Amino acid sequence: MKVIGIISSPHAEGNGATLVREALGGAAEAGASVQEVFLPSLRIEFCRDCHACMTSGHCAVQDDFPKLRELLCEADGIILGSPTYACAPCARMKNLFDRLGMFAWMTSAFGGKYLAGVTTANSFGAAKAAKQLATTLRDSVFRRAYVSGTLGVSLRGQKVSAMPKALSKARSLGRRMASDIRTGRRYPLQNLLGRLPNALFLRPMIRQAIVNNREAMNGVYEELVRTGIVARPAA
Repeated sequence: MKVIGIISSPHAEGNGATLVREALGGAAEAGASVQEVFLPSLRIEFCRDCHACMTSGHCAVQDDFPKLRELLCEADGIILGSPTYACAPCARMKNLFDRLGMFAWMTSAFGGKYLAGVTTANSFGAAKAAKQLATTLRDSVFRRAYVSGTLGVSLRGQKVSAMPKALSKARSLGRRMASDIRTGRRYPLQNLLGRLPNALFLRPMIRQAIVNNREAMNGVYEELVRTGIVARPAA
């Protein structure tokens, strides 16, 4: 049971980092193996829109992203932490989402995993940004992830280290994620209205398009075959 915490704030000892570490502490208390990733310490360039991931299954950009993607794909739970800029997660986190991109969405790379969003804001917008963090990786074509919870904290000039309720909520969130992983909780009502049209219309259409165009989308196709989502046609 492995939980990864991603800190995207530029401040390694800042408010957001403190909350992510509290959440990881809660997960560890509940029996999870935890690991922290400080995103600013990694070299992650912008997506080049080259489609190499779609055709080969591998990113063509030589930076720290492939190792981070592998780490995330190996995790059972992911806690995403960000400061709130203009009621949204920071650009560094958005860039990570860009790099995960369509390949992760079409292959359901995070299907079956558990997610949490943790944000801080000086005034307002933290709750909205936390929800955006958690739901960005939740939905995909074939398999969904599950949101264990979100936490947005409005600081209003305070340090989160002096906000015991916020720290307690973060630790409880980590414990809940570990419990969800252990019990395999499925959250049947999460995004139900969005899942229905995907299951009825989008999924069959995309599955057929991938199979019909598997030379151009070989990276996606081979990953779906590897994970058992798509069956390779008989010779």
